[in-house]
Amino acid sequence: MSHRSCLCVYHESINLLLKALSKQIQCPDLNTLQTFSLALVCDEEDEKLIDQKKEIKWYQWILNEGLAKKQEFNGTIQQCLADLQEKIKPFLWHVFIKRQQASYFEQMKSSTNDETVCLQVDFSEDFRMDIQDAIQGSYYSKKSVSLFTSHVWCSSQGFSFVYVLDNCTHDKYCISTILDQLFDEIKKKFKNLQNLHVFSDGAAQQFKQRFLFRNLCRLADLFQIELSWHYFATSHGKGVVDGLGATVKRLVYSAILAGQHCNSAADFVVIAKSKTNAIEISEIKQHFIDDSMAKMEPIFKSVKPIPETKKNSFN
Repeated sequence: MSHRSCLCVYHESINLLLKALSKQIQCPDLNTLQTFSLALVCDEEDEKLIDQKKEIKWYQWILNEGLAKKQEFNGTIQQCLADLQEKIKPFLWHVFIKRQQASYFEQMKSSTNDETVCLQVDFSEDFRMDIQDAIQGSYYSKKSVSLFTSHVWCSSQGFSFVYVLDNCTHDKYCISTILDQLFDEIKKKFKNLQNLHVFSDGAAQQFKQRFLFRNLCRLADLFQIELSWHYFATSHGKGVVDGLGATVKRLVYSAILAGQHCNSAADFVVIAKSKTNAIEISEIKQHFIDDSMAKMEPIFKSVKPIPETKKNSFN
């Protein structure tokens, strides 16, 4: 069996509750909360026939001091049902947002042309640089590089970009630097570009925050385009960009196992570019980030907080 990870907490919470309840029911095709509830009752007109005292156990993901933990709960069937009932409304809203955003994303990809382009972006998990035949003491001194992955759709064409950084902060200055270079590359490829639709996950530190909102206004003016940014529903931002990150990291790691040395973002780029020409791979040097900080800091200082940024699903 393959290892499943990075699941959606909304979907998995409901799934874990239904798993626990399904063990108490000998009935197929239980697709709704109502059918589950009725299956627990001998006579739906008489609620007293529910075995309220029967103890069962179930699991839920909880946050403990900022860390996610799968915790066991023990209680009655009624308590488990109450927990499920409490989660139904936010779950259905989450599913609605997920489906709407996914549908709009597919619609945008299929309606691109020389003037309208669709872009997906994301940070890949940092790549920890290893060394073949390393001594035991080197394990805790490994450095990492950051990877920003993106893919552009335009009609039947597609272009992939990966930016590699020694700076692993993923902060607003790194993002500003990357977007400047990425949008410049896109503008060079599409001379008639007028509309750019960007899609990403809703990571608060990186994308779904006031500094990016302000920066988008600057970028739209700088490149003379209509610019919109769209957020996938929580935990549903997986896509081609994840494959890009995995591909280049696998290529570089295979080269490391073959004896090549990778000690910096520059080394990573050299190795990756020697292994594939299907992806445009570039290094973002620290001095570009420093220049961006000097330019953007006065702008960011004037940005006021936007209430309920995390709560809202922006389009």
